[in-house]
Amino acid sequence: MTIENGLLKNLKLLYVEDDKDVLQQMSFFLKKRVGKLFVAENGIEGLKMFKEHLPDLILSDLQLPGMDGINMVKEIRKISDVPIIISTAFSEKDIILRAVDLGIENYIVKPIDIRELMRVMNKAAVKIHRAKGTLLKLREQSLLPEEKLKAEEGIKNAFARIIKEKSGKGPQNLKAFIHGDILEIEITDSLTKFEKTLLENDKNTSIVIFNREAFYKDCTPSFKAAYKEFLQGDIMPSAIEIDSVRDVTKLEFILL
Repeated sequence: MTIENGLLKNLKLLYVEDDKDVLQQMSFFLKKRVGKLFVAENGIEGLKMFKEHLPDLILSDLQLPGMDGINMVKEIRKISDVPIIISTAFSEKDIILRAVDLGIENYIVKPIDIRELMRVMNKAAVKIHRAKGTLLKLREQSLLPEEKLKAEEGIKNAFARIIKEKSGKGPQNLKAFIHGDILEIEITDSLTKFEKTLLENDKNTSIVIFNREAFYKDCTPSFKAAYKEFLQGDIMPSAIEIDSVRDVTKLEFILL
């Protein structure tokens, strides 16, 4: 599942459309991409469905029987600031301006371009999750808390495997933390028996640290490839701190 679809999968959507064929086709498409889909065929029914189910997002046509889209939006705006996306025709520019004045989130021109619709819906989903406090900003990516934890767990295991494969000894413990645009890796008990033997002589400390720094720099291409298995973008090493006495290493990467 992509990050964007993950955001939509946590939302309830109300879709209002009077054309039965369009309603059926779009409902089939939307049902697979949102957490819960509610549908209505006119403004009166749409308003009723909104009050009953309190969806997170609304997608509605403007030209509706009974109560048109504009009046439905007016009524909803009396009780909620829920993001609303309208679908309309180019010939309805005056109506679009009226809808904008009512605070709609965005509009889609008919016939609906699915890629554009998903772009607009994903943008609204980010806004909704931020308002709920369930979204963490990761540069230009958006992660739910559970997705962030899953990515950190995957990165942790992948980095530990790389270290073991390249040094012959895996770390006793490795932790991965994502903070904004920084990835922090904390590695415990990763020194080999040979390195520990060298450290028995204080004169060798600088040599062990130098070689360990070179080792982690050599691992960078593998770290980058592993990171991309779990998140989009790239990483750039920014710091290496090695405490040879405690056998703790901290690596810092900038998320690009």
